[in-house]
Formats: sequence, C-alpha cells, structure tokens
Amino acid sequence: MNAHRGTTTAGLAVSGGVQGIAGTVDPRQVQFRNFGNAAGADEAKLYHGLDTPWATQCLFAKLLRRMSVASAGSGNKINERIPAGYTYLAQFAAHDIIRNSSLSPLLAAHEAERRNEREEALLLDVLYGGGPFSNPGMYVVAKPGEVVRSLMRTGPMAPPSPNAMAMPAGACPFAIRDLPRFQQADLSDGVERGRTDVLVADQRSDDNANIAQMTALFLHLHNAVAGVLGGGGIPKKDVELPAGAYLFDRTRRVTTAIYRNVVQNDLLPRLIAKPIWDLYNANGFRPLVDMPQGIPIEFSHAAYRLGHSMVRLSYVFNDQHPEGEGLENVLLNRSSSRPHRFPVSEHWIADWSHFFQIAGSTPQFSRRIGTVNEVLLSAYSMPILCVGPDSKPLDPATAGLLSEADRAALPDPNASGLLFSDLVRGTIGGLLRLDALIEQLPQAALATAPLLGDAGKRHQAIRSWLQGSTVAFTAAEATELAENPPLLFWLLLEAAIEQDGLCFGTIGSVIVGDVFMARFAASRAMIEDDPITQDLVARLFPTGIPRTMADLILFVASALNLGDAWPRFITPPTTPGA
Repeated sequence: MNAHRGTTTAGLAVSGGVQGIAGTVDPRQVQFRNFGNAAGADEAKLYHGLDTPWATQCLFAKLLRRMSVASAGSGNKINERIPAGYTYLAQFAAHDIIRNSSLSPLLAAHEAERRNEREEALLLDVLYGGGPFSNPGMYVVAKPGEVVRSLMRTGPMAPPSPNAMAMPAGACPFAIRDLPRFQQADLSDGVERGRTDVLVADQRSDDNANIAQMTALFLHLHNAVAGVLGGGGIPKKDVELPAGAYLFDRTRRVTTAIYRNVVQNDLLPRLIAKPIWDLYNANGFRPLVDMPQGIPIEFSHAAYRLGHSMVRLSYVFNDQHPEGEGLENVLLNRSSSRPHRFPVSEHWIADWSHFFQIAGSTPQFSRRIGTVNEVLLSAYSMPILCVGPDSKPLDPATAGLLSEADRAALPDPNASGLLFSDLVRGTIGGLLRLDALIEQLPQAALATAPLLGDAGKRHQAIRSWLQGSTVAFTAAEATELAENPPLLFWLLLEAAIEQDGLCFGTIGSVIVGDVFMARFAASRAMIEDDPITQDLVARLFPTGIPRTMADLILFVASALNLGDAWPRFITPPTTPGA
C-alpha cells in the first residue's frame, strides 16, 4: 500500500496498510468513468432519457407502476442459490470498493467532480480505516508494554429482556456481538438517550441492522486471527516493529487474505452467471473488457444496485425472535435513527446459521433478482412532492395546479422508493446507453445471451413485458423503453429473462465481474503473492485457507470458542455425527 498511509523503516504499513509502497495514489484510480472508457464516453453514447427531466420522471413513474403490477401477481420469489447473508456480504464488499463523494437525488442536477474516496479497493479499508495510529478509537486499548493497538473493538448487547429465552445448559454468555457504539455526554450537542455514535471506519457499516452484524463478524474475524497468531508465535523475518504493531500488521494481512478468498470463491460465483464465470476462469480471472483505473459509473450506479432486489421483506436473526423483524425496522435499527434502541437487544444478534448454510443448516434465502420486488418499489420512499417539472420541489399549492395527467404521472406513494431513486441517479450519473455497452462485449459473452446480439428480439421482449399490464404507455414512451431502456431496468429484466432471477444476467455479470477482477489483480502483490502473507496463511491453515462464508464463520467460532455462545453464534448441528 502507499506510503502516505504511514510506514515504518521496515516498509510495513501499521497505520492502515499491509505493505508500504512509495508514491502517491494515481488520480485515475479513484475517478469515476464509463465502462470500458479510460475517460468519459462520447455524449451521444450516454443515457439521457426523454426530452425533459419531467417527461423522464413520468416515464419512470409508469415503469414503476408496471413493476408493481408484476410484483402483485408474481410466483416464487425465493432464491435458493443465494442465502440471505450474501446480500450483506455483497454490500460490505461494495463499501470496500466505493465511497462516493457525491449523490444527488434530483434529475436536473449534475454530479460534477464526483470522486471515489476509497483509494484502494478490496483491502478491508472499510473495516480498518487508517489503522490504529490514525483511528485509535476503533481499536482495543493496548496492553501494558505495547505501543500500538492491535485488536478491534466490538460492542455489547443489552441485558436480556424479560421475554428472552433462557440460556440452555452448557451454553456460555457472549454479549459483545455488536459494533462499538457510545454516547459522549459532555459534548456541545447535549445528551440524548442511547448510543448515538459508532466507532467504525465507514459510517455506512451502520446503515442497517444486517450490515452492522456483518461488520461485527469481520471484527470478530480479525480478533480470531490475532488470537491464533499471538498464541502460536509469529515468525519474524524482518526489522522489528513497535510492540503491538507487528501483531496488527500480520493479522490484517491474514484477515484480508481470508476475506478476498471468500469473495472470489463464494460470493462472486453466486452473483455472476455461470457462462460468464467460466469466461473469467478461462481468462485467468482478469477483466473481459474494462481496465483497472477508476470505477465504472455503470457499476456504481446500476449493476451493483441489483443487490437491492435481493433484499427480503423480513429477517429472522435468531431463534429468540422467530417471527423476525420487518424490513423497515431492519433499515432503521441504527444509531443515527434509533439511538435509544442501543445497546442492541438479543433479537438483533445474528445466529449465522440463519444467514448461511453452515453444517447442514437451512438458512433464509435472498429474493430473486428481477423486476418483481416490493422492496425496490417502496423502501426508502421519496416524498411524492420532491419530484416535479425540471426536478424542482413542488409545494402543495403548486402541486394543486398540476393537470390531471401530470398528477397521474407522479410516482405512486407505494411505488416511489429505492428503484425510483436509483433510476434518477443513474440518469444524472452519465451512464452508457445499453447499445453502447453491448458494442463492447466480447463475442463469447454475446453468444450466451441471444437478446443482446439481436436488437429486434430485444426490443420486442421489452415491448411484450410492457404490454403485460393495464399501465398505458404512450407510443413515444414505449419506443424509448424498448429501444433505449434505462440500464438498471434492463439489468433487472435480463436477470429475470436469462437466469430466472437466480443471479445477474450477462451484462450485469460482466460489469460486476470486471470491477472485482481488476481490483483483485491490482492488489494481488500485496496479499496473495506476498511471501509474508503466504507463509502466515500456510501456518494457520495447513489444510487450506477458508474459501466460503461457512468456513470463515466456523473458523471464528473455533478460534474464539463460540460454538456454545449465547445468544447463538451458530446453531449446533442436530444430525448425529454432523
């Protein structure tokens, strides 16, 4: 990693990095750009929608109504290929790739000088921040005689509620299962009941209850690795570091190696269509189209937002609360929204057997990816009067002056949520048109998706879908959607058509796959090909480094002695001998 992050004379980054490399971050590494274009694409290849922002918003509103009709009459929505935990592992990885400097919800706005603030990707900056020197509050206070903090802080759950399940015989209480949260009572903003602040490197780690638990799991992983390394003695082959710094550096290397191995071997094969995954395998897991520098807007503003369609309407965190928590509560159960709900109750502590298939467990599953999903239509509902002609907010008096046709074109209050916001942001973000993306795909990828290679069939497939409800599109609107669909809409539809919603379709797979493959390739020298990391991994895992989330969780349970934790960390298998 780069020297500006803090290095010692040994060349080892103890501030936040793994391997110090002289130099500064190339600006091209952190800029946003179009897929397959080192700089911005030609304006004629970008998606602009209809003639005015108002007309485009009306088009999106009708599109959402069409999706709402489809959702009401849909069949199986459960995706048994992707257990629910992978939705939030994917979100965690996204936060480790992108930290967008600018997000505007207005269709007439511009995102000038937008920048990715995540300077280095897939190296767990989302967990470690600047490291124990730069962000000491995230780390356990150093032991006497140590100079550098080496363990990650975690936070407690509240005392068991009156209706909590009794701890079974043989179980051991383990209440430090949340993010480290606190309330500072003597600051200028006064005192508010509960835990108002979170000690994390990225505040998005507390966006919802699921991502908070996922982040806490990786905090536990770091501490589990540190415990095994510290207990077994760490081989020292280079210049001495300050006490504590050596353990932190080695622990971060191994933790990052495990994380990357799981993302590549467990998460991505579930998200990416198998024909495209086979192409990556044949290409040495290098990008098929895109280049390492910068982040494609088509990834940040469209393809990776397919994860929103995987979100469930409710989640069961553990057997303490078998009826589960509704999505609205899951989204709002964070310190910024409900500080009075923290320390968190036992209902919100993840038994990971409910989220991943571990030792034969049957987890809850994510939703199928496609145009049918109530979450996309209603979650994060945007106030209906925040859209209008040229994206200017409409006050009630102005709204009353709208024509009946314009009022009808406003988003339905029950279908004006996350997808509407994503469509608007994609339009102002400067995304490539669908046909411009198709031009860049290699023939081997096009061969897996007949609709991409035949524009006429593709246009007819979209028109057929649009006609499947009573929503009335004008001829101009139907033509626009069929021949120039918003990218996110097409990616949802292609996942449904090509893969029955079980994973991304062809273009979604290539955009997402190329971003991950390029980021892995750019940093392999610091992790997978680094001799120090290779030696440590071989010592810790003589039979092989964890490759799946189940492997990772079982390692943490073993290293931290959590097999009998209460609340459950994992559910013990019930099958004899399992």
